[in-house]
Amino acid sequence: MRIFVGEYVCGGGLAGQTLDRIPAGLRREGAAMLRAVSADMSKIAETVVPIDPRFESLTLDVAEKVSMDPAAPLWNQWIAAAKTCDAALIIAPESDGVLAKAVAMLRAGGVDVIAGSGDFLRVASDKLLTAKSLFAAGVAHPMYMALSDKRFLKPLKEFQRFVVKPRDGCGTKEIKKFDCFADAQAALESNQLLQAWMPGRAISIAMVASDTQSVFLPAVSQGLSDDTCEYEGGQGPLDDDAQRRAAALATRAIAAMPPTVRGFIGLDLLLGDRPSEDFVIEINPRLTTSYVGLRRMINSNLAALLFDLESGPVSCCASVDAVRWTPDGDVWVDDQ
Repeated sequence: MRIFVGEYVCGGGLAGQTLDRIPAGLRREGAAMLRAVSADMSKIAETVVPIDPRFESLTLDVAEKVSMDPAAPLWNQWIAAAKTCDAALIIAPESDGVLAKAVAMLRAGGVDVIAGSGDFLRVASDKLLTAKSLFAAGVAHPMYMALSDKRFLKPLKEFQRFVVKPRDGCGTKEIKKFDCFADAQAALESNQLLQAWMPGRAISIAMVASDTQSVFLPAVSQGLSDDTCEYEGGQGPLDDDAQRRAAALATRAIAAMPPTVRGFIGLDLLLGDRPSEDFVIEINPRLTTSYVGLRRMINSNLAALLFDLESGPVSCCASVDAVRWTPDGDVWVDDQ
């Protein structure tokens, strides 16, 4: 089997920007995910990876690196490389519709992309559309407001803290926190979402959905900085009670979304003091940085699950909080 793995940052998506203009978080997390995926892929398939010449020195266990020409259209180059493969996996941010465009362009070029349907990507990539879908299905989600949707304006004023973030932001990028509703409302722009800040433990849980099965991976905690909410890595797996609560909430969230789910989906949740205080925060229709830690917690090849090359129940092989990792992809198991 031959697989195309396109990671947007390392794969030429930002070739038009100088390296110092590319956010450090995007560079390091993109490289970390690409290294981890390519390592898993090397055990089951030949891997073809597009590469920005500036990242040529990145150590990857792949069959072929395809150098991207910064002067040529990116998607045409990706399609040409992916057409030599049996299927493709795209690792790209939702920002500015990049993920949806990448998937659509490759599919239009006749490439089998392991990702959700167009409707699923459209809703999951837009935090306002996600919020509407979750509320319509009765799934716990923080109250929200957008300039085009002020249905919760009055009850929102009763909360003490708020966040304003891009509707299509990637992870914790560009999140702003406020202690005053008037200030948050004044800062809200048309491409942003205002939400009530809810207390709780920040966690994530991922689903892998192939053509034949859908399985949840172990839920893990997320490290977020107090000031900027910047992602600082994670640790897991969580204890059994937290696993059950996370899986139950994630199941309801996925059911509230448009069909069809496929590939790696990451869900950001908050666990409160009791299950009635648990919330879904975001649904990420793509590979997330937690992949680097999750692959060390299970008795399966995570890439093989994505491509239906391995089936059956996924079992956890790590004790509670035994695995931790950084956004750079450094991983410790039992602090070793």
